[in-house]
Amino acid sequence: MGRRGTQPARMKSSMWIYAAAGYNVALAAFHLGFWRMFRWREELPKLHPANQGVMQVLNLMLTVVFLLVAGLQILRTEEVVTSPLGRTLMAGLMGFWLLRAALQPVFFKALPSSTNVVFVVLFLAGAGLHAMALPVE
Repeated sequence: MGRRGTQPARMKSSMWIYAAAGYNVALAAFHLGFWRMFRWREELPKLHPANQGVMQVLNLMLTVVFLLVAGLQILRTEEVVTSPLGRTLMAGLMGFWLLRAALQPVFFKALPSSTNVVFVVLFLAGAGLHAMALPVE
């Protein structure tokens, strides 16, 4: 199809990319709440100092990645929709969230199963948002 046939698909993909960006910003905000939510001021000192640092640095860097991805999704939407690199990014993020959903019950066995189900559903939603952002050509 010509340009006329691809424009609605691009507009639809852009809508989903903005939704995925919002999801990534929300996850970044959620991660910034870990210090309070998990009482890290009291809990982290129980760990070896290296593990204390690893936990906090990994969390902060993951937050930065979420914000970086959201920024790309918002500021470079057209490139994400039209370029092979952008489509690969969206597919990779879909895989990221699918894997995160699969890892939830494996690494969080101590949580109530209902809590794990909620998180699995939230992570599958992230995978779905990124999948919907992939334009069908």
